[in-house]
Amino acid sequence: MKNSVAILSDIHGNAHALHAVMQDIDAQGISERLCLGDVAGYGGSPCECIDLLREHDMPCLQGNHDAMVALGIGLDGVKDATRFSIEWTRSVLSPEQNAWLTGLPLKMQAEDYEAVHASLHHPADWAYVLIADAAALSFPHQSRPLCFIGHTHRPAFWVEGEALGVDITSIESLRPNRKCLVNVGAVGQPRDHDERACYAIYRRDTQDILWRRVPYDIAGAQHVIIQASLPANFAQRLELGR
Repeated sequence: MKNSVAILSDIHGNAHALHAVMQDIDAQGISERLCLGDVAGYGGSPCECIDLLREHDMPCLQGNHDAMVALGIGLDGVKDATRFSIEWTRSVLSPEQNAWLTGLPLKMQAEDYEAVHASLHHPADWAYVLIADAAALSFPHQSRPLCFIGHTHRPAFWVEGEALGVDITSIESLRPNRKCLVNVGAVGQPRDHDERACYAIYRRDTQDILWRRVPYDIAGAQHVIIQASLPANFAQRLELGR
């Protein structure tokens, strides 16, 4: 799939899901790739996930879980289970892996799109774009026609000036002369009641977004979480997609 970009987000230490998605991207013939962050947190294979992204030299942004692990910021008010997973992740990363997370940028710009983990409106505040009002706060900061986000773990499509999000299918066309904000979904912990790993493809030639759902070894990912003595809920929710 030439002249396309594969965009993934919210891997959350789930190497089983990441391997499946990377294989699917390879099968699509896509060389341009981007990760929107939250490589770490929740899952039991953060080291393997970091190493795989670095092995593929994939550009990556910093997510809130990455910042909590690497910098110790944003921990106020998080649930005890999440704090435990952050502390565990910090304990298993090598200094080099931690330094890689620390150095990740909050946002990036390409010629025809830009990207951020949560919202272009105060990126380091990690606001959730779940409603049109939240998308409306991000659009004034968007200098390209298209922006990619993650963070909510749910695919979504917002058009500037529209009061509701688009009821997306697997493919959505971009709107000429209208800014679009696209949530690419989650690789490692989907929360839209579909347990398969999710990522998006920006197809320049047809000017549309294609969301891909990829089956992976959920039982294997669950086993790694339990083996690491991480909260059992982090394993259970993988099979439920929530």
